[in-house]
Amino acid sequence: MSHYQAIALDMDGTLLTRDHKISSATRAALAQARAHDIKVLLVTGRHFMTARPFHHELALDTPIICSNGAYLYDPAQDRILAGDPLAVEPLTALLEQVEAQQMGALFHLDDGIGYLGCEEHVGRMRRWSANQPDHLKVSLLPAEDIAAWLQKPVWKLELFNQDPGRLHRFVGEVVQTLPFTQDWAAPYAVELVQPGCSKGNRLAQWAASEGIAMENVVAFGDNNNDISMFEQVGLAVAMGNAAPQIQAHAHQVTADHNEDGIALALQRWVLPS
Repeated sequence: MSHYQAIALDMDGTLLTRDHKISSATRAALAQARAHDIKVLLVTGRHFMTARPFHHELALDTPIICSNGAYLYDPAQDRILAGDPLAVEPLTALLEQVEAQQMGALFHLDDGIGYLGCEEHVGRMRRWSANQPDHLKVSLLPAEDIAAWLQKPVWKLELFNQDPGRLHRFVGEVVQTLPFTQDWAAPYAVELVQPGCSKGNRLAQWAASEGIAMENVVAFGDNNNDISMFEQVGLAVAMGNAAPQIQAHAHQVTADHNEDGIALALQRWVLPS
């Protein structure tokens, strides 16, 4: 028997290969873990609509931690179980500057992903969504009435600019003055959530609700937003494609996400021999 009770999986750069697929070896290893009564949980920066098809593919029975820990979504009930949206007043002030300085933005909303600019990014999502069955498609909402969006929860805001220097200046001059937690997903993209929201904190909240001690949780990841999980779990596994500063926070380093890193790690350190 493995003493681990849950496996928390980042998605991009971790669970998914470079062409955004789950390898057959990874799928088989996760099925084997579940056969040993180990729960498998997706923990992602993605909106639930772009995570849900992979949850469906793996036939998981757990909720999904989405938007860098901003909320916990239950696909079975199609609803958000718990979460902390961005505070409205500072968000309103920020969006005035986003529009004035023509930054691109994605809004993680209850009913879809809102967008301001970001045509290239949205185009990729639209093409990917077109291949999904109707009940798993992504709702992409153009920014026609941002004021109306602010009447509802905004769980995460992603800011984009093709000029990384311009985005970094915008963050330094505008975003730094506001009470949001920042995570740089790429040089041209920064993600904002409410303070206290992180993958690690939401994972700990879920684990407590299941009666699982964090020392009995395994977490896989490859990026900055996974460090909060690595700091709290019993076994933190960084992918071989993770940067050295991310790997330094992990207990173990496995193979690249394109080389069945999850499957290899589960066989080596988690599943009973």
